[in-house]
Amino acid sequence: MSPVARPLPLLTAVVALITLELLRLGTTVLGGSGTVAVAAVPALACFAGPLTWWLGSRQGLTVAVGVLAGARLLVQFPVGRSVPLVGFALASALVALVLVVRRDMGDAAAGPGRAARAIGLAVAFDLALRLPLDLLDLIWRGRMLGWLLVLALAAMLGPLARAAATERLTRPEGGAQLAVLGPAFALYAMVLAAPGAVAVAGGVSLTTAGLWLGAGAAAGIALLSLPEPAGLGRWTRWALPAALPLAVAGVTLGPAPLVAPSALLGLAVLPAVLRRALAVPTGFGHGPQFDLALAGLGTGLSCVLLAAGYELRLFPWAFALLLALALAARATRVNQAPPPLARAFVPVVVAVLLLAWSPLAGALRPGPEPLPTDTAGGMYRLMTWNVHSAIARDGELTPEALRAVIQDSGAQVVVLQEVPRGTPGAGGLDLVTFLERRLDVTAVWAPAADERFGNLVLTSLPVVHAETGALPRAGGDMDRSFADVTVRLTDGETARVVGTHLHGGSSPEPRLAQLDPLLDRVAGDPNAVLAGDLNARADSEEIETVRATGLRSAQDEVGDPSLNTAVRPERRVDWIFGAPEVAFGGFELIDTTASDHLPLTVTVFLE
Repeated sequence: MSPVARPLPLLTAVVALITLELLRLGTTVLGGSGTVAVAAVPALACFAGPLTWWLGSRQGLTVAVGVLAGARLLVQFPVGRSVPLVGFALASALVALVLVVRRDMGDAAAGPGRAARAIGLAVAFDLALRLPLDLLDLIWRGRMLGWLLVLALAAMLGPLARAAATERLTRPEGGAQLAVLGPAFALYAMVLAAPGAVAVAGGVSLTTAGLWLGAGAAAGIALLSLPEPAGLGRWTRWALPAALPLAVAGVTLGPAPLVAPSALLGLAVLPAVLRRALAVPTGFGHGPQFDLALAGLGTGLSCVLLAAGYELRLFPWAFALLLALALAARATRVNQAPPPLARAFVPVVVAVLLLAWSPLAGALRPGPEPLPTDTAGGMYRLMTWNVHSAIARDGELTPEALRAVIQDSGAQVVVLQEVPRGTPGAGGLDLVTFLERRLDVTAVWAPAADERFGNLVLTSLPVVHAETGALPRAGGDMDRSFADVTVRLTDGETARVVGTHLHGGSSPEPRLAQLDPLLDRVAGDPNAVLAGDLNARADSEEIETVRATGLRSAQDEVGDPSLNTAVRPERRVDWIFGAPEVAFGGFELIDTTASDHLPLTVTVFLE
């Protein structure tokens, strides 16, 4: 590799890093757009072909990278995160990715291995950057640090694109087979390099998950740099593609002890599989521009479908695309000689140094601001809130706004619903870890729809007993759960709080079935409180059933019963019910735009 060839792998890494970030943004902002997102993003990504037809290969690459730099700066502004602009930015990233990787493969000696190694380095940098930032992308970090890093990335794109465009290469390789970039990037962003999802599914801390994934990212780069051992060429052609679906199955469907090792295995083998898949000769006889248009279309379509399939738990779609990638990878033998070890391990060393930054940056994080603990006199402050995956009414991902509302409320027991733990729809955010680190609380997690989404109870008080469990689906829309927590107050009394989130459809039957075990739990306990989003209005059969057991509504007794607790659409569906011996005071419905629900807070007195 000549010295002038060095800008190309660096440009590939920077474009890949921005693409991963914009893909997560797309799943957050475009998630509610449904078919619009699925159709618009691939349609725009197919412009990779016409761009090279109009401007030529070199000039088309420069223009695509320039548009990407502008789009990335635009979405850093909140006003730039509308659905059309985010779709345009994501499509720009996919177009630039296809063109840059195609040109990076134009060095006959380096082949697709150099591009795959650059993508692996981008994944390592992405992990190193997000882990100390609590998995928040720079897009959501509007302060000076976020802007400085974004400006640095955007500033790098221009000089790198100009240097790459002047590089003398053989005819750029790559056509329709570049569509494999879509599944690869979806697997990186949604499954294998998603620390929040790996942590919760594997039952490990976020730091531990980050160490596993960091080791996998470094191993993936190293695997591309090592020469193929003599006699093992045929074995690796079969083993690497076979290991990839097994790794994804281990992360998404396997038992907890296998999740983190499976993610490590997937991150280690995916770059090598990508290298082989990119070397599969394809062409449809209509010229390179037609093949590039198909590559852009396939990249966008497969990326969005696999991401949507993972979010909606539609695994047949995901595994169909995954197996297609594996079969394509098995169909060829890559004969390019690996680079000299001294040069090949430079990316490995860089990746290790980047990942070493994460624990250091975590140690520099400011200490937590604990919730109050004084409950003298047999009273405590309680909050219940549906946090809508930490997505505010304007579509922004705002975990810090949630923390501020909780902190300012003075609550000592906080019951939350729709809490994300590494879900793509919340940009991979693990809200449980985010709040634990900042509030110095005990967290009781009750997964609902899956391991990555559910109910949470936070408390600054000593926990005497905690139990979580599933509620009967009874024809409902998804699995529902509850968290049953007993805390000790300053004077020695114990208080019991049961938090839940019931079925959200129009039929009351699933909610009535889900209420039965909850009412049985609080029956006979004089200090029990039932709180959460019951998805039932004041005049509903469900609320009448609750009142018939003797439980009393805090908002009806000491608040304003006419106020709605949810705003889109306006309705009163969030409740705090107390046992007959419990008294309420100081009820407040906090006015905030941090969610599409409003938090309810009340002081609970144990009589």
